Amino acid sequence: MGVPDNEQIKIAPCREACPAGIDVPRYIRYIRNGDFDEALAVIRERIPFAAVCGYACAHPCESRCARIQYDEAVAIRRLKRAAATYSHRSPKSEETAKSTSKKVAVIGSGPCGLTAAYYLAELGHSVAIFEKLPKAGGMLRYGIPEYRLPKDIVDREIAFIKSRGVGIVTGTKVDSAAKLLSEGFDAVLAASGAWKAQKMGIEGEGLPTVVDGVKFLAEYNSGVRRPVGKRVVVVGGGNTAVDASLASVRMGAKVVLVYRRSREDMPALPEEIAQAEEEGVRIQCMAVPVQITKSRIVCIRTAPGPVDGSGRPRPVPVEGSEFALSCNAVVMAVGQSADAGALGLAGNGDGTIAAGADTATQNKGIFAAGDAATGPMTIINAIAQGRLACAAIDRFLGGKGRIGRDASPGAVPEPSEPEPMGTCRVEPGRIPLSARFQGVGPVEYSYSEKEAVEEAGRCLSCDVRRYEVEIDPVICKACGYCREMCHMDIFGVSDTFNAGGYKPSVVKRSDRCVGCLKCLYVCPDFAIKINDGCGGAAAV
Repeated sequence: MGVPDNEQIKIAPCREACPAGIDVPRYIRYIRNGDFDEALAVIRERIPFAAVCGYACAHPCESRCARIQYDEAVAIRRLKRAAATYSHRSPKSEETAKSTSKKVAVIGSGPCGLTAAYYLAELGHSVAIFEKLPKAGGMLRYGIPEYRLPKDIVDREIAFIKSRGVGIVTGTKVDSAAKLLSEGFDAVLAASGAWKAQKMGIEGEGLPTVVDGVKFLAEYNSGVRRPVGKRVVVVGGGNTAVDASLASVRMGAKVVLVYRRSREDMPALPEEIAQAEEEGVRIQCMAVPVQITKSRIVCIRTAPGPVDGSGRPRPVPVEGSEFALSCNAVVMAVGQSADAGALGLAGNGDGTIAAGADTATQNKGIFAAGDAATGPMTIINAIAQGRLACAAIDRFLGGKGRIGRDASPGAVPEPSEPEPMGTCRVEPGRIPLSARFQGVGPVEYSYSEKEAVEEAGRCLSCDVRRYEVEIDPVICKACGYCREMCHMDIFGVSDTFNAGGYKPSVVKRSDRCVGCLKCLYVCPDFAIKINDGCGGAAAV
């Protein structure tokens, strides 16, 4: 099959799901061809953190991967890690624009601030990052343990960003964003993150044996080992809570993680939850703490209540269901918030900096992005925010706000036929359970080059493949099987009745079809027809 012109290439679901818009199918095709250099270049069109995201991204792209219609999603995150690992591309091979003589200050060296700085420097602006902590990286360094994201990977990515001409001043706290403007900067970006721990307001929360999750991880990732004793209770259900649990396990403690909702509602990544259970963390769902003492934490069981603003049932305490857990330490990981006031900026009720959709604040020349403006989100969301802020700042400084360049303009690697249905993921393996507690290295092995090429062969290249889906509305009896079998949001329901008295299924997004033919096979009325885009019948 030939490759269509760039103008005709559709956006694959995986790319749509990526907050930074990485061209996933294109870099995967390069990996399939063994060209890791070009794969990395494609990734860097949209993010400067290929290796970081290869280790620790929340990978929303995988949840939308069209391969799910066949068997399992392509291991997109792991392939990104492979591109970063096996590429020999030199940072010097990527040029920057001519200097604009404009100076930009960035407050905070987390993924948002570093991303904005990287692209601002590419556009020719002079960028200085101010970081209050001893080392740059923000939550990448201080919030994620090395068994998920090694520090040398963070160091390497930051060194790459600095090679673009970005200056980073560490150990320097900024109390006023406006003051930086008076010191000669033409624009300021507040990307200070969300480091303020939220409280539950229960009795005993201020005891010395209680520590908030962010502080606990920051100490742990800095090499400080707070004595936690033999029994630790972690409260929360996000990645911070899971990371704190696994860190405590590595310090020799038996851990119980208490979460107020069901296991399915936990916001932590499913693979991280599974790892926690594998390593001995006991997860106590549908429970919430009500009191903490020096030697125990009292909880009450909960039941699902009315749906709240998050779209999930609100946990309601069950009267008379209190129970106690003995513990030597409690880690409270129930959420984090930003602190707009710390930078002298107007804030919202949740502490985030008040900023518009383009990241501009009420103060001319000052912008806010990342967790500081949105509240806690993922690494890839922070990167996307950094891109947004860069574009807005560049326009403010007189530029066009166009960031990033195509690594190979107009080049689209030829897709090959994907591996057949039933070909599951290549699994790189994990270090043995007994070895995980003896060091701090990553638990998950990297793909070998051969494994990466093999896994890349599973990609359906659905950005360049086309199928046309048709439904005969006269004979469709509205059974809905097609909608149940398809996860690509192709089918909908007609607003009108057919002659048989049914509201037939209709095709909403034929361009999303990947030719799995499941809908065709399951249709009892033979009302569905699928062509390959060239007039022929599709085939698996």
